[in-house]
Amino acid sequence: MKELVQILKNTRQHLMTGVSHMIPFVVAGGILLAVSVMLYGKGAVPDAATDPNLKKLFDIGVAGLTLMVPFLAAYIGYSIAERSALAPCAIGAWVGNSFGAGFFGALIAGLIGGIVVHYLKKIPVHKVLRSVMPIFVIPIVGTFITAGIMMWGLGEPIGALTSSLTQWLQGMQQGSIVLLAVIMGLMLAFDMGGPVNKVAYAFMLICVAQGVYTVVAIAAVS
Repeated sequence: MKELVQILKNTRQHLMTGVSHMIPFVVAGGILLAVSVMLYGKGAVPDAATDPNLKKLFDIGVAGLTLMVPFLAAYIGYSIAERSALAPCAIGAWVGNSFGAGFFGALIAGLIGGIVVHYLKKIPVHKVLRSVMPIFVIPIVGTFITAGIMMWGLGEPIGALTSSLTQWLQGMQQGSIVLLAVIMGLMLAFDMGGPVNKVAYAFMLICVAQGVYTVVAIAAVS
């Protein structure tokens, strides 16, 4: 129990490890996606019939943004339980994303998978099995438990929560974007890298995960 308390006490550190490894996917995917839309010149997704190469560039950007979800979870798990947690957390997040769980699903899958693998590594086994535990047994069992929890338990409710948030964000884009820009700007500038700034940045990442890109522009300008 003390170990679990310690893991939860360091949740912020684990989340930041995941975010720091996820950022290159957001940057690469987001920039390529934005360039394809900009070059298309119509403020929309490039049409594959008229501009096939720009559409392919757009798809590359989407691939980068899609991969950010499993990589976020994988490195949250890595921060908790090292390499053995990479596959269970990434697969758990991917399963959760099939329900639309997105960013929230990745956070939950990363924490659950990391904790599950941490305790699996504590199970005493015969010395003959020790060499195969971290590369065979633990990833399989950890994946079954983590992905199973997302598949049959948490994936659907988290997906519903994320869907509600997405609808709200889209409503903000249409009606209150100026107010949102003011709030985001104040939060980002409030403590320059402190807790309030991190909350605003996390909100921006949630928007990216749900395909709401206006907030990214606000964060970049701020």
